[in-house]
Amino acid sequence: MVVLSLLLNGLASAGDKSGNLVPASEAWQLVVAADRADPGVAEDVLAQPQVGIWAAHLLRRLNGWDQGSGTPPLWAEAGYLHTLAASAAIRAGLTFELTVPARDGMVVLPTIGSAAVPDAGPWSTAHISCVNGVFEVLAADGSPVGPGTGAWRPPIIVTATADGLALSVELMDRDRYRDLRGPAAPRSLSPTEVTQWQRLLAEAWSILVREQPERAPAIAATLRALTPVQSRERFRYLSASGGEAFGNVLLSGLDDAVDLAVTLVHETQHQKLGALLHLLTFHDEDADRRYYAPWRDDPRPLSGLLQGVYAFAGITEFWSRHQSPEHADLAGFELSLWRGQTSGSLQTLIASGRLTLRGRQFLELLHGPVQACLDKPVPGPVERLARMAAIDHRAMWRGHHLVVDPASAEALADAWRRGRPAVVPAGNCRVTPSTSPEVGLFDTRAVLIRHQLTDPAAMRRMRDNPDLLTATVSGARPADALLISGDRWAAQAAYAEIIAADPASVHAWVGLGLARSEQTGDAAARALLSRPELVLAVASLLEPSPDPVRLAAWLGAGLPAESLDMPVPAVWQIV
Repeated sequence: MVVLSLLLNGLASAGDKSGNLVPASEAWQLVVAADRADPGVAEDVLAQPQVGIWAAHLLRRLNGWDQGSGTPPLWAEAGYLHTLAASAAIRAGLTFELTVPARDGMVVLPTIGSAAVPDAGPWSTAHISCVNGVFEVLAADGSPVGPGTGAWRPPIIVTATADGLALSVELMDRDRYRDLRGPAAPRSLSPTEVTQWQRLLAEAWSILVREQPERAPAIAATLRALTPVQSRERFRYLSASGGEAFGNVLLSGLDDAVDLAVTLVHETQHQKLGALLHLLTFHDEDADRRYYAPWRDDPRPLSGLLQGVYAFAGITEFWSRHQSPEHADLAGFELSLWRGQTSGSLQTLIASGRLTLRGRQFLELLHGPVQACLDKPVPGPVERLARMAAIDHRAMWRGHHLVVDPASAEALADAWRRGRPAVVPAGNCRVTPSTSPEVGLFDTRAVLIRHQLTDPAAMRRMRDNPDLLTATVSGARPADALLISGDRWAAQAAYAEIIAADPASVHAWVGLGLARSEQTGDAAARALLSRPELVLAVASLLEPSPDPVRLAAWLGAGLPAESLDMPVPAVWQIV
């Protein structure tokens, strides 16, 4: 209600510009009337997740922060309030008439339904007449498009029940404000897609109720809507939620119910913490500090690290309990990877010095369950693959985001030229966001590991067919397939060829280190995986380009033997 009041004031200050619609203040009075008639109905309509997305977007627009080419007229966006008013009034059984916007050939009444309207351009209108809750909808040309016509479709509701616990969510595909990333044109789901989502949800819900009995009720109480978006590569699914849209999860098409189950755990963890942070302060923020978050490729503020730790604490617990005879090694890999990453990031938060008393108490509650997951047995080969994935991501992050002090890099380059031992500085790095195209692909080798664990035959085909490899896993090189398949010597040679052609390839330098990492005490691997940013900085100063293994081994000789397992420092200052 407070946000909507701000919107009304903003629209009034902008001169309303309601176009063919009644002023926003009149639409609001219809909401007020619906609230008096049936407060529960009005509250339900206004609490829909897409309402928060719309309100935040329109406030940004009114303040000049969210403009762009193709921006619709203000009345077309402000008129979403009119659709909310109509929806609340219909459900409250009122009698009224109201004109509402129709966008991209669609008029949407949240919680009521939607109708395709005759083509009248991107921004049109529809007219609603309602008598005691019984309504009809007319398009701008006067044709009926409401209930009882072929143009009308009620909301898509998918449900699941397991052990007496029910889950019901709406599949959002037509509402322009369903997408957290910004207003989106309708993408109507086909009957086949709806059936697929219904099947996945029922199977995922059965898993959650059976294996996460204390978490499932919270998911049922939190989740109100799913917004499907275009499918992505396997093991690289997109999912997102945000404070502006409590109860909504945006996600790409998934391959199986386990993927959906763990995604629901992940996103409802974010939503629960977001709601809690509206009530309590857990930390103070420093705009000049960034942290390493092992589930993200970008340097994160403390708030982002906190969100990630809580979400991945839930994911870690999920994998610690999940029983998957078919893909037991994959479950063990996910458990081993995320328990280590979450535990380390939890310690980073605790040591940050920026937590409030409430924040410390909150993290203490997480500490016990996460630590308990560290005791779960995982087969040794799977554990080693998880360790490789963790080291890989950390090294990729360092190679892309850490900037070495130029004087230190030049001193090392000069020592190399003179044939002197490397005197490696302890730190002297700062962090900067990277615009490299590799950002977003730090998990490439981890994705290949997942393919190897779930379908070794498919992994062999990718190893033998570079075109199939790159079509299946974006960012993957033949050298990666050789490494994950166990041919480390061939992988070393392939990574060295990439470096010769592209000396700035962080992916290849780190891959070279991974290919050598099983050689006990290998100085080159130590440098490439614990200080890749230093290797890259020195290599960029040398002409002709040095042998990559020789340079890395020379730098590694100046590092302590335990460097490979040292964590990324807790905090970095931004350049």
